[in-house]
Amino acid sequence: MTKEPGETTTIADFAFRFVIGKVRSDRTTVEVVDAFTRRGIDVLVLKGPTLAEWLYPGEVRIYSDSDLMVGPERQSDAGEVLERLGFQTHCPWLPSPLSLDPGGTAFQRGDDMVDLHCAIPGLHGDPRAIWADLITKAESRTKDGIELRVPDKDTLLLHVAVHAGHHANDPGCKAFDDLHRAILRADAQHWRRALELARAYDGVPAFVAGLNGLAAGRDLLRQLEPGDVTSFRYSLRREDNVIAEEIAALFSSDTSLRHKAETVASELFPSSEYMRWWSPLARRGLLGLTLAYIGRPLWAVAQLPQAVSALWRVRQTINDDRHQC
Repeated sequence: MTKEPGETTTIADFAFRFVIGKVRSDRTTVEVVDAFTRRGIDVLVLKGPTLAEWLYPGEVRIYSDSDLMVGPERQSDAGEVLERLGFQTHCPWLPSPLSLDPGGTAFQRGDDMVDLHCAIPGLHGDPRAIWADLITKAESRTKDGIELRVPDKDTLLLHVAVHAGHHANDPGCKAFDDLHRAILRADAQHWRRALELARAYDGVPAFVAGLNGLAAGRDLLRQLEPGDVTSFRYSLRREDNVIAEEIAALFSSDTSLRHKAETVASELFPSSEYMRWWSPLARRGLLGLTLAYIGRPLWAVAQLPQAVSALWRVRQTINDDRHQC
């Protein structure tokens, strides 16, 4: 459907595009799962049609990509299958911040998007052990004659909660809409089992951070009684200050000094592709690119006061809460 010059985009136009995107995403999911299965790769379909069926009955849950999970040992094989299907890594020049969990890699083929995961952000247990447990408990669905493995309800609740925790800086995003609906549809017994999974997978801080983002979630936490799991990391995430999160990650002991140094270098002096995406000045030829590179460290320094303020504010809030307990 081609829009004529001067024709305005209506709500119906947007709705049509969203529905078309959903249909395309479902077809891509079936295609990729079938290709993985033929290669002998077990795959779990995360969110997408699984959430839509359970949390949005009779409605349209908007999604435009396929979230798929494979075992860590098959990630490379899965990437090769996607490349044979015509997919390429989406924006490979984007830096990888220390403060974000490396949950997956995005692949793109025209309008088709696949997020390939070998771990779920927020779950910090052994990825291989978590994967083995998830795929063992997975349920089966059939779509277009292809068997899809999907998470069981308890795992789905866990994923919805930790996904909201991952997006704690954006309480208006779709992750919190999913969480709100999940709280309404699942009883306390299911949520208790989801909490037990969070404990088993070392994901309680993310689980609690997600539920804390909603009033209904805080009410649910009072029933679940997860204990004192105040997390500096997820409290800082709510401040929505990436520089502050990176500073906190630099002072953590989770990564090597070499990795930290490489990350700082990639953040201060990223690839030219990233600079042209980040700065309009960098798109103005070699001189503009050079000036943008000179200005990026200065930009980073200018962000420090707000970042330090966010770090101090979160630390004080956590200390005050502990003194009150």
